[in-house]
Amino acid sequence: MPADQRQFTEWLRAMKQDREAFASLYAEMSRPMYTVACRILHNRADAEDTVQEAFVKLLRRERTDDIENGRAYLLQTVRNEALMILRKRSHEELQEDVATDEQDRTDSFAWANEEAITEAIGRLEPAERDIFTLHVNGELSFEEIAEVMDMSLSAVYRRYRKAQKKLRTMMNGGNP
Repeated sequence: MPADQRQFTEWLRAMKQDREAFASLYAEMSRPMYTVACRILHNRADAEDTVQEAFVKLLRRERTDDIENGRAYLLQTVRNEALMILRKRSHEELQEDVATDEQDRTDSFAWANEEAITEAIGRLEPAERDIFTLHVNGELSFEEIAEVMDMSLSAVYRRYRKAQKKLRTMMNGGNP
């Protein structure tokens, strides 16, 4: 069961002085952060590196007492790190990473299904993809997503529903 929002923020604020707080924060947040990074980067090794870099940046941050929503802050940080990596990568490198990941899979049926889902998510508009990924993989509430993305709650909810509808259509063989 994930820790409540207040606990995330307390761990975040205490982590420099308290190793247990950092360990608890890492234990609770590394998996959702990895999932968000993996959905953006489509590369496991880069996603792991991105999570580590996000925690390093957090540890280097001078002040954490101004962070009100620790969970949202961490997911936004890993999202930003992943997007920065995408900007730095060339198109050829991205294609090589996808090809390498495909060869590493042993269960072709599961991979085909995951590949179809990943491809469908990749075809969403950027804001829809981010909202969908933060909600489903990052387990952020719509309120937290609205705060992270600096959007109204109704805009986040509408884009999420639109993304869901597009994904259903694409997974059933249609065009969005």
